Amino acid sequence: MNGKKHLPMAWHFERVSSREAYTFRWGRGSGMITVHRGDARGSHSDDNMVDCVPVGIDWIDDQDVRVQARKWLRANAGRGVR
Repeated sequence: MNGKKHLPMAWHFERVSSREAYTFRWGRGSGMITVHRGDARGSHSDDNMVDCVPVGIDWIDDQDVRVQARKWLRANAGRGVR
């Protein structure tokens, strides 16, 4: 483990198309979601990170992560994100 202080974490994976997929990672207490290209579930690495989204709220359960992920996808998927 790399010593990140915001644990536990929740991950959510969304496949947009056969060529586009993202993993959303939210560390409890961090106030942000990191968005990673591809399947990075279970990873604590910042490899393939394409965005960092401030959310201003903490998560209670995995549903909170899914809601925020879908908001990001509506705004960014299929648009050549970084």
